[in-house]
Amino acid sequence: MAHFQHWAVAFLVCNFNVDIGPEVEIVYPPNVSFSTADLTAICFNAFPEQQNTETADDLVFNFTISNNSPDIALNSPQAPHGSPSNFYACCVFRQEYDDTMKRSFNQRTLVLISNHSFLSFYNRLLLQMTETGVISDPSTLETAFSQIISWPPPAIGRHELPFLGTTITLDIAPHQAFPLQGLAGPIPLILDKPSSIYAYEPLGSWDNIMRFMPCITDLYILYEKLLLCESVIVIAKSPQLCSEAISSLVDLIRPVPYAGEIKPYMTMQSDFRSIGIDGGTPRPFILGITNPFLLKRVLSAAEDKDRLRPHILYLQNFEGPVPTKRHHSLHRKSSRNALLDLPGGGIDAYAPTKRFLKAESAFVTQIETILKLDAQTHELGSLIRRHFAELTAQFLAPINRYLATSVSPNAVTPGGNIRYASFSVSDFLHNLAKHGTSVKLRGQGPIQRHRARDGLYETFCHSANFYSWLDMKLSLEKEASAGLLGPAPVSTSAGS
Repeated sequence: MAHFQHWAVAFLVCNFNVDIGPEVEIVYPPNVSFSTADLTAICFNAFPEQQNTETADDLVFNFTISNNSPDIALNSPQAPHGSPSNFYACCVFRQEYDDTMKRSFNQRTLVLISNHSFLSFYNRLLLQMTETGVISDPSTLETAFSQIISWPPPAIGRHELPFLGTTITLDIAPHQAFPLQGLAGPIPLILDKPSSIYAYEPLGSWDNIMRFMPCITDLYILYEKLLLCESVIVIAKSPQLCSEAISSLVDLIRPVPYAGEIKPYMTMQSDFRSIGIDGGTPRPFILGITNPFLLKRVLSAAEDKDRLRPHILYLQNFEGPVPTKRHHSLHRKSSRNALLDLPGGGIDAYAPTKRFLKAESAFVTQIETILKLDAQTHELGSLIRRHFAELTAQFLAPINRYLATSVSPNAVTPGGNIRYASFSVSDFLHNLAKHGTSVKLRGQGPIQRHRARDGLYETFCHSANFYSWLDMKLSLEKEASAGLLGPAPVSTSAGS
């Protein structure tokens, strides 16, 4: 059991009972001591809120809940250490016609719960478990469990893991915010395995997500919001599109770890205290929802607390090509920016009041050209991820230069950890004015662009993202100096 919990907490099968609502049908292994509150949270988050009787394909999605099960002993013997406070859930939802049921449908979800956020990897496991046969086959759960307990504990490096007749190659990076995980190099190496999975690679595909976007230049707005640790709400028709979009958006700012709460899918029954709604401490967040009434509830709560209004990204099917930028007439029905006509009044997705970054026209044109091909391609993911990874590297370059040349890293906190305690935002901005940045900024002239530059960097340096990035940088430097990040041998199962 302890070996299994190095990787996962449990499998659950949830059934939608038309008389009583969602219920847990199977917990495997059966002796996992989930609290009643956590079982209820898993049940309600494991189903789409919008029921579509025409749904024939499985939905694959993710959600995160707080760990309120003190009797579950979590075990991470080595890095990467799992979260002590969160459960990460990966789901496969299936709807099948059944004329013996009141609603003529059987609805079940297979859920894998873990304290590790290896979402792409866990999705692969669930898809293999459900590609043949019924979604709640106890023998499949038993076989999966028996193979996982034979695996060595997660460790940084490459793993060769036997699973249901195949071998899955899993690569675990030293930190989940490493950029471009799962993306092949420009010149693929002979030794590269195209079938390998990176533990923290984003879900979904920009080739799919972009076709639901209001406009292409919204990528820069969303990137800037997340870089500065501001709040974003993604609303879409399905939990799968929500969770894929949020995973892909958070990936854009890597290696900066988003320091807010990341909630790929939430329902009306979810616990919102983690983002400071219905109690709790207000925190920035990026969350995915499919219920328009929930959008109203979150926006109303944010306004009541005088918080900055979250940016709303509405992903929906539109007629015509994706425009390059937002149109001025936000209230036109034909506009992609006319958002959500809801009972009791609509909600406008007005443009942000401030923007620092300038969109690069050549990049926007590239995306526009690919989208106009009107065919499913596999080019956008690499193009978009590489562009924003390069933009983030350009953005961080002046900060890294300042830390390397102007700040003593030898200040020690009472806990014994080295910190850049002498970092001064005003001194850094003075240094920035002297050396500049290669990031392209908005503004008609040099004075406006300099103001945008200072505003962007000052806001970042006062945000929680700056400290999350600095903590990552310091911990990796410490591990590297201790020789902990050297090449790791391939780890294979004892049973392979």
